[in-house]
Amino acid sequence: MNENNYLIPKVTTLLTSLLVCVLALLLWIGVYQYDNKYTSKGPQAQNGVLTLDEGALSQYPVVFLIEGWEYYAGRLLTPDDFEQDLLIPDNYMFIGQFGGFEAGDTTASPHGSASYRLRIQLPAETKTYRLEIPEIFSAYRLYINGQKAAGMGNPERLEYVAETGNRTVSIQAGGSIELLIAVSDYSHFYSGMVYPPAFGEPQAVDTLLNFRLFFRTVLCAAALAIGLLALFIGLQSRNNIPAILYGVLCLSFVGYVSYPITQILLSSIPLSYTLENVSFSAMLIIVMLITRRMCQLTSKWCLIFILFGAIICLTAASGPMLWKTGNLPLMLVYSYGITIYQWITALFITAATIYGVVKDRIHTKPLLYGILIFDTALITDRVLSLHEPIVTGWFIELASFILVCFIGITIGQETAFRYRETNILKERSDNMEKLYQRQQTYYNVLKQEVEESKRIRHDMRHHFNMIDGYVQNRQYDQLSSYVSEFKTSSIQKNSNEYCPIDVINILSHHYDTLCRENNIHLDIRYSLQTAKTDIKQVDMSDGDLCCLFSNLMENAVESCLRAEKRNHSIRVAIVRPGPSQLYIRVWNDTDGNIKANGNNYVSSKEKDRQGYGLISIRRIAEKYQGEAIFCWNKTKREFESKITLKV
Repeated sequence: MNENNYLIPKVTTLLTSLLVCVLALLLWIGVYQYDNKYTSKGPQAQNGVLTLDEGALSQYPVVFLIEGWEYYAGRLLTPDDFEQDLLIPDNYMFIGQFGGFEAGDTTASPHGSASYRLRIQLPAETKTYRLEIPEIFSAYRLYINGQKAAGMGNPERLEYVAETGNRTVSIQAGGSIELLIAVSDYSHFYSGMVYPPAFGEPQAVDTLLNFRLFFRTVLCAAALAIGLLALFIGLQSRNNIPAILYGVLCLSFVGYVSYPITQILLSSIPLSYTLENVSFSAMLIIVMLITRRMCQLTSKWCLIFILFGAIICLTAASGPMLWKTGNLPLMLVYSYGITIYQWITALFITAATIYGVVKDRIHTKPLLYGILIFDTALITDRVLSLHEPIVTGWFIELASFILVCFIGITIGQETAFRYRETNILKERSDNMEKLYQRQQTYYNVLKQEVEESKRIRHDMRHHFNMIDGYVQNRQYDQLSSYVSEFKTSSIQKNSNEYCPIDVINILSHHYDTLCRENNIHLDIRYSLQTAKTDIKQVDMSDGDLCCLFSNLMENAVESCLRAEKRNHSIRVAIVRPGPSQLYIRVWNDTDGNIKANGNNYVSSKEKDRQGYGLISIRRIAEKYQGEAIFCWNKTKREFESKITLKV
């Protein structure tokens, strides 16, 4: 039975993990199929010519210009060059086929110049069209029908100025359009046209761009707000390192995915790509730190992975200086280093979280599910590499956001757990202080009784002398009168024993006094006689027993004070039916405003929340393999608490 209790949660976690992986893969395949420029439907160019008739434009108001571009390597061309000579393209390519001017040749330089040309056949009627030009690395001029229409930076070698960003151009045309883009790059990791432009009706193109910007803004705003809140909570709470790390993680994620926004706001500052790479590298370091902490990994070898991440982070910060060298092998090493870092991080956090789940580390399951989603995104990014999102984001960007959310769930559970533990410890400390104070009060009562006993013993000799004198003189009437008077004057107020269990007995004295002061009748009865157990011995800490009994009695007294009728009463029964069992039942009067939330009763102090007293009682009962049941009899207006403990 115990083996089954151990295996069932493990098998459930395994099956849930497999289900998460399958659902994540389906999600990425869906994103690849339906939010991907390369899988979007629509006509494409062939041999440098794209035909868009009325039917095509009606069916596809936005077309991504991917295939069939004429490519002229090493040449920074103008429209005049085509008028003076018949130029033959080096090849026809699709945008995204290569990441730079080296065009797959590992011996060539990734820097230099190139020109791209595409002709679009349109309906004869003159209309307005919109051309969206994504980032082109790293300076270009755009010519439309022989006229310069746009540009960024200066592509001339001797006057080279790098500038990247997204642009839109409105085109008034009918019949045909010739697009010529002359590009140079001497400073970036990428070079030339890497992302396909979008062409179509103005409203459709603008709507697409607005949705894309809106999605990215919501993503960043949500992460930023959550991150700032986590930092506030972490800094306000003492030693809440996980919340602080999570806040920094959210801010790193914002730096990673905010590139389109920073390009709009800070287009003149060429640090957007550096911010993206550094933020992503830092984000992975923080994920490793959080995973190590949540899974309670104490081995120093974990620091090797974190140190490697720090090195990659510094390398990413120095990326722009590396790119300007134009050394392709060195740039490839940089690219491979980032990729290896991603996979090493994924392997580390996956293995660490699996270890944490196997070792029953609390709150690690949501972390595992988020990491598995991130792992599937890494795999999908390698397998389905020909992907550029239309609206949402890249696989790893989306997976990073999901991972941040799952880490947030984990940190939230951890923070709530710490908060509850802090409250419980505070409550236990307060109850122990109350118990100490009540012990002091009870001690003073006992001390007074001892002093009174000493006085009575001291005076007893005189009383015996008087009695002896009456007997010898045969003054029996006087003797009877004297004895009666002595009995009346010497009756001492014995200290009641409410219960042989010391903690309950001490607390009962306090609550008996409290009840008498508030005209509440308190009736405490016990039955602890067992053949094999010392009735005073309870295998339970004084702190827990004090907390349990105090909460029961305080709830009962407060409930009586709120009750409408005058003759309030509290009845307590303490029963030990066996050597390892203890039952405590409390009945008390109530008013008619008891509110229930499911199986829980709502506190009169905390709106719509279960009171901390009931939570504490349940927790202690569960700790000692028992249960706490609360019932309210609406007809009698009586509340009953039934506690079962194995002690």
